Amino acid sequence: MKKLSVILILSALTSVLRAQDAVSTLAGQPQVSGATNGTGTNALFSDPAAIVADTSGNYFIADSRNHAIRRVTTAGVVTTFAGQLGVAGLVNATGTSAQFDTPNGLAFDAAGNLFVSDTGNNVIRKITAAGAVSTYAGFAGVGGFLDGTTGTALFNSPLGIVVASDGSVYVADSGNHCIRKISGSTVTTIAGDPQVWGSTDGTGTNALFNSPCGLRFNAGGILFVSDGNNHTIRKVTTAGVVTTYAGAAGQDGTTDGDVGMARFRNPAELAFDKKGNLFVADSFNQTIRKITTNGVVSTVTGSAGVAGSDNGTNGVGRFFNPYGLVVAADGSLVVADTYNELVRAVVVPFKLSLQLAGGAHTATITWDTVIGKKYQAQYKADLTAANWTDLGVAMTATDYSLSTADTSATGMKVYRVLLLP
Repeated sequence: MKKLSVILILSALTSVLRAQDAVSTLAGQPQVSGATNGTGTNALFSDPAAIVADTSGNYFIADSRNHAIRRVTTAGVVTTFAGQLGVAGLVNATGTSAQFDTPNGLAFDAAGNLFVSDTGNNVIRKITAAGAVSTYAGFAGVGGFLDGTTGTALFNSPLGIVVASDGSVYVADSGNHCIRKISGSTVTTIAGDPQVWGSTDGTGTNALFNSPCGLRFNAGGILFVSDGNNHTIRKVTTAGVVTTYAGAAGQDGTTDGDVGMARFRNPAELAFDKKGNLFVADSFNQTIRKITTNGVVSTVTGSAGVAGSDNGTNGVGRFFNPYGLVVAADGSLVVADTYNELVRAVVVPFKLSLQLAGGAHTATITWDTVIGKKYQAQYKADLTAANWTDLGVAMTATDYSLSTADTSATGMKVYRVLLLP
């Protein structure tokens, strides 16, 4: 793999340049659909959708066209956690004795229970840590809209799902164009006018959505929604006030920049990192996007409108309808690359920050890291020089950032950091 680098120039004026991404495949074979368990490229998926991680770092995949929930270790070992591979149905049982129909959404609660948007069955299922599957809400096989008790409520093609800090389950009820809440044994509608699509901001049922998809809470308890067919990211407050956060309703595109100017194309699942940055699987753009806490949208990886399955660094990586994503424990992204039939790992571009101590001629360079990855800082004192000089020794990240200092930062210097293979 090529080395990934960021360059920083130290002079009278300082310029910071961003590194590009690094993409690799954790499991699956590009564009080969199947139902095989195994390790790495020996495993096969069929349109993997949502992806979540448990507290041990294992990934769980809603393998939609295989009608099953798969588990993937950090070493890429794939097994079937629940459901019968390739068999659609609705059976409550344990592990591979249970049946699902086109599951698409996943979310863990604090107790380790896994909730599933069982899209084809129009219900919400629950899987305990021991693999026991039950129907949590909805009436099996009946699509429609009805609030009420969990046993009588009706859903229509539920997709994204998330669990709030109080244990309530929120569902992007895509076919009903609204956001539902399951609290205790009661299902209610918190936002959107059921079965009416649109893009209006407002409060509760006065707001309108168009096939909402992904759901995620930020650290402040605000619910973020990828409003798929509106090509926008929406926000829903605890009081049910809905606003458009990024993109413009009905205007698809690939533009990066301020959230008001940025454009998306059928965004799917969402994920927050530990710093509060929001990542978006921008599915029909074939890219992964990032929205910073100050509202700036950038393309993390992939090439807008270009489908492919290439791995590599510095803009080489390609995707084909990425749908699910999760921020891994080490700080990397893991992506369910749906039409490529892959689970991919992405090292997010990092920037260098510089702190100068003028009297001591010291420059301290800091950058975000992925835990377990090795980095080497280097410099040039002459822009025309052919070779770089190591600044200290290579360092392996044990946290989400690293720093190194140059105690002889005089004149002009060019710094870079390499992500080593």
